[in-house]
Amino acid sequence: MRSTALLVMLLPVLSAAAQEPLETKLVVKQGGKEIGREEFTLRSTRARGLPGSTIIAAARYPSTTPATRLAASLERTPDSTLAKFQLDVESAGAVTVILAAGSGARLIVRTLAKGSESGRELPGGPDVVLLDDAVFSLYHPVAELATPAGRTLTAIFPRSGKRATFTARRESGTPGGAGRIALSGEIAGLLITDAHGRLERVELPAKGTVVTRAE
Repeated sequence: MRSTALLVMLLPVLSAAAQEPLETKLVVKQGGKEIGREEFTLRSTRARGLPGSTIIAAARYPSTTPATRLAASLERTPDSTLAKFQLDVESAGAVTVILAAGSGARLIVRTLAKGSESGRELPGGPDVVLLDDAVFSLYHPVAELATPAGRTLTAIFPRSGKRATFTARRESGTPGGAGRIALSGEIAGLLITDAHGRLERVELPAKGTVVTRAE
Protein backbone atom coordinates (compact mmCIF):
# COMPACT_ATOMS: atom_id res chain seq x y z
CA MET A 1 0.00 0.00 0.00
CA ARG A 2 2.80 2.42 0.86
CA SER A 3 4.55 2.09 -2.52
CA THR A 4 1.24 2.49 -4.37
CA ALA A 5 0.46 5.68 -2.46
CA LEU A 6 3.92 7.07 -3.21
CA LEU A 7 3.51 6.29 -6.91
CA VAL A 8 0.21 8.18 -6.97
CA MET A 9 1.91 11.22 -5.42
CA LEU A 10 5.05 11.13 -7.57
CA LEU A 11 3.71 10.44 -11.03
CA PRO A 12 1.83 13.74 -11.58
CA VAL A 13 5.02 15.68 -10.81
CA LEU A 14 7.09 14.21 -13.61
CA SER A 15 4.15 13.74 -15.97
CA ALA A 16 3.53 17.48 -15.81
CA ALA A 17 7.22 18.19 -16.39
CA ALA A 18 7.28 15.92 -19.43
CA GLN A 19 4.39 17.91 -20.96
CA GLU A 20 6.34 21.18 -20.89
CA PRO A 21 7.80 22.41 -24.20
CA LEU A 22 11.18 20.65 -24.46
CA GLU A 23 13.81 22.52 -26.44
CA THR A 24 16.05 19.83 -27.92
CA LYS A 25 14.89 16.79 -29.90
CA LEU A 26 17.00 13.70 -30.47
CA VAL A 27 16.65 10.73 -32.83
CA VAL A 28 17.90 7.39 -31.47
CA LYS A 29 19.16 4.84 -33.99
CA GLN A 30 20.54 1.36 -33.48
CA GLY A 31 22.22 -0.46 -36.33
CA GLY A 32 21.20 2.42 -38.59
CA LYS A 33 17.48 2.01 -37.80
CA GLU A 34 15.46 4.52 -35.81
CA ILE A 35 14.22 2.94 -32.57
CA GLY A 36 13.06 5.95 -30.57
CA ARG A 37 12.99 9.68 -29.94
CA GLU A 38 13.88 11.89 -26.99
CA GLU A 39 13.26 15.52 -26.05
CA PHE A 40 14.99 17.44 -23.30
CA THR A 41 15.43 20.87 -21.73
CA LEU A 42 18.36 22.26 -19.77
CA ARG A 43 17.85 24.79 -16.99
CA SER A 44 20.46 26.87 -15.22
CA THR A 45 18.77 26.50 -11.82
CA ARG A 46 17.27 23.76 -9.66
CA ALA A 47 13.78 23.56 -8.14
CA ARG A 48 12.72 26.62 -6.09
CA GLY A 49 15.42 28.67 -7.79
CA LEU A 50 18.29 26.94 -6.00
CA PRO A 51 21.74 27.21 -7.64
CA GLY A 52 22.79 24.38 -9.90
CA SER A 53 21.29 22.87 -13.04
CA THR A 54 18.36 20.70 -14.14
CA ILE A 55 17.73 18.35 -17.05
CA ILE A 56 14.13 17.42 -17.88
CA ALA A 57 13.69 14.69 -20.51
CA ALA A 58 11.02 12.55 -22.13
CA ALA A 59 11.73 9.55 -24.37
CA ARG A 60 9.59 7.07 -26.25
CA TYR A 61 10.39 3.70 -27.87
CA PRO A 62 9.46 3.30 -30.68
CA SER A 63 8.81 6.92 -31.63
CA THR A 64 5.31 6.17 -32.94
CA THR A 65 2.83 4.14 -30.89
CA PRO A 66 5.49 3.69 -28.18
CA ALA A 67 5.53 0.55 -26.06
CA THR A 68 7.84 2.22 -23.53
CA ARG A 69 7.82 5.80 -22.29
CA LEU A 70 10.39 7.33 -19.97
CA ALA A 71 10.45 10.69 -18.18
CA ALA A 72 13.49 11.89 -16.27
CA SER A 73 14.49 14.82 -14.11
CA LEU A 74 18.07 15.35 -12.94
CA GLU A 75 19.16 18.16 -10.60
CA ARG A 76 22.82 18.86 -9.83
CA THR A 77 24.51 21.28 -7.45
CA PRO A 78 27.01 23.93 -8.68
CA ASP A 79 29.91 21.50 -8.01
CA SER A 80 28.19 18.87 -10.21
CA THR A 81 27.16 16.64 -7.31
CA LEU A 82 23.78 14.92 -7.70
CA ALA A 83 21.02 16.68 -5.78
CA LYS A 84 17.91 14.86 -6.98
CA PHE A 85 16.96 12.36 -9.68
CA GLN A 86 13.67 10.82 -10.75
CA LEU A 87 13.02 8.40 -13.60
CA ASP A 88 9.52 7.18 -14.50
CA VAL A 89 9.32 4.14 -16.78
CA GLU A 90 5.97 3.11 -18.25
CA SER A 91 5.94 -0.20 -20.11
CA ALA A 92 3.34 -2.93 -20.67
CA GLY A 93 0.84 -0.99 -18.59
CA ALA A 94 3.08 -0.91 -15.52
CA VAL A 95 4.93 2.06 -14.07
CA THR A 96 8.21 2.02 -12.15
CA VAL A 97 9.57 5.12 -10.42
CA ILE A 98 13.27 5.35 -9.53
CA LEU A 99 14.43 8.06 -7.14
CA ALA A 100 17.98 9.02 -6.21
CA ALA A 101 19.41 11.73 -4.00
CA GLY A 102 22.89 12.72 -2.93
CA SER A 103 23.89 12.90 0.71
CA GLY A 104 27.53 13.86 1.06
CA ALA A 105 29.64 11.05 -0.32
CA ARG A 106 26.62 8.74 -0.50
CA LEU A 107 23.97 8.13 -3.12
CA ILE A 108 20.62 6.77 -1.99
CA VAL A 109 18.51 5.04 -4.65
CA ARG A 110 14.90 3.89 -4.23
CA THR A 111 12.77 1.92 -6.68
CA LEU A 112 8.97 2.03 -6.43
CA ALA A 113 6.52 -0.16 -8.31
CA LYS A 114 2.98 -1.21 -7.63
CA GLY A 115 3.10 -3.41 -4.54
CA SER A 116 6.86 -3.20 -4.04
CA GLU A 117 9.57 -0.85 -2.84
CA SER A 118 13.33 -1.30 -2.52
CA GLY A 119 16.35 0.84 -1.72
CA ARG A 120 20.13 0.78 -1.71
CA GLU A 121 23.03 3.03 -0.79
CA LEU A 122 25.97 3.62 -3.15
CA PRO A 123 29.12 5.78 -3.18
CA GLY A 124 28.41 9.28 -4.52
CA GLY A 125 30.27 12.52 -5.16
CA PRO A 126 31.09 14.89 -8.06
CA ASP A 127 32.74 12.11 -10.11
CA VAL A 128 29.57 10.00 -10.13
CA VAL A 129 27.05 10.40 -12.97
CA LEU A 130 23.65 8.78 -13.41
CA LEU A 131 22.95 7.31 -16.86
CA ASP A 132 20.26 5.23 -18.53
CA ASP A 133 20.37 3.08 -21.66
CA ALA A 134 17.32 4.89 -23.08
CA VAL A 135 17.68 8.51 -21.86
CA PHE A 136 20.69 9.99 -23.65
CA SER A 137 20.39 13.59 -22.47
CA LEU A 138 21.83 12.27 -19.19
CA TYR A 139 25.19 12.26 -20.98
CA HIS A 140 25.15 16.07 -20.84
CA PRO A 141 26.86 16.18 -17.39
CA VAL A 142 29.55 13.86 -18.76
CA ALA A 143 30.35 16.42 -21.47
CA GLU A 144 30.54 19.17 -18.85
CA LEU A 145 32.84 17.16 -16.58
CA ALA A 146 35.26 16.12 -19.33
CA THR A 147 38.76 17.63 -19.26
CA PRO A 148 41.57 17.81 -21.86
CA ALA A 149 43.66 15.44 -19.72
CA GLY A 150 40.71 13.06 -19.25
CA ARG A 151 38.57 12.74 -16.15
CA THR A 152 37.75 9.38 -14.62
CA LEU A 153 34.04 9.04 -13.85
CA THR A 154 31.81 6.35 -12.38
CA ALA A 155 28.47 5.83 -14.07
CA ILE A 156 25.54 4.32 -12.20
CA PHE A 157 22.54 3.05 -14.15
CA PRO A 158 19.78 3.19 -11.49
CA ARG A 159 17.27 1.17 -13.52
CA SER A 160 19.53 -1.86 -13.99
CA GLY A 161 21.94 -1.37 -11.08
CA LYS A 162 24.89 -1.51 -13.49
CA ARG A 163 28.08 0.44 -12.70
CA ALA A 164 30.81 1.45 -15.14
CA THR A 165 34.13 3.29 -14.83
CA PHE A 166 35.26 5.35 -17.80
CA THR A 167 37.28 8.38 -18.83
CA ALA A 168 35.84 11.49 -20.48
CA ARG A 169 38.48 13.41 -22.44
CA ARG A 170 37.72 16.72 -24.13
CA GLU A 171 39.41 16.62 -27.53
CA SER A 172 38.29 20.11 -28.53
CA GLY A 173 36.18 23.01 -27.28
CA THR A 174 35.44 24.17 -23.74
CA PRO A 175 32.71 23.28 -21.20
CA GLY A 176 29.48 25.07 -22.02
CA GLY A 177 30.30 25.41 -25.73
CA ALA A 178 30.89 23.42 -28.89
CA GLY A 179 33.12 20.44 -28.22
CA ARG A 180 34.11 16.88 -28.95
CA ILE A 181 34.46 14.46 -26.01
CA ALA A 182 35.94 10.97 -26.32
CA LEU A 183 34.78 8.27 -23.88
CA SER A 184 36.99 5.28 -23.10
CA GLY A 185 36.91 2.40 -20.64
CA GLU A 186 33.77 0.50 -19.71
CA ILE A 187 31.81 3.11 -21.67
CA ALA A 188 33.43 3.94 -25.01
CA GLY A 189 32.17 6.39 -27.57
CA LEU A 190 31.89 10.02 -28.59
CA LEU A 191 29.89 13.05 -27.46
CA ILE A 192 29.53 16.21 -29.53
CA THR A 193 28.04 19.44 -28.14
CA ASP A 194 26.86 22.58 -29.92
CA ALA A 195 27.80 26.23 -29.30
CA HIS A 196 25.42 26.30 -26.32
CA GLY A 197 26.90 23.15 -24.76
CA ARG A 198 23.86 21.02 -25.57
CA LEU A 199 24.29 17.46 -26.82
CA GLU A 200 24.26 17.27 -30.58
CA ARG A 201 25.46 13.69 -31.09
CA VAL A 202 26.14 10.56 -29.01
CA GLU A 203 27.92 7.53 -30.44
CA LEU A 204 28.17 4.25 -28.52
CA PRO A 205 29.74 1.78 -30.99
CA ALA A 206 29.56 -1.28 -28.71
CA LYS A 207 25.76 -1.11 -28.90
CA GLY A 208 25.56 0.22 -32.43
CA THR A 209 23.78 3.28 -31.02
CA VAL A 210 23.93 6.71 -32.64
CA VAL A 211 21.89 9.61 -31.27
CA THR A 212 21.62 12.79 -33.33
CA ARG A 213 19.83 16.12 -33.11
CA ALA A 214 16.53 16.07 -35.00
CA GLU A 215 16.28 18.53 -37.89
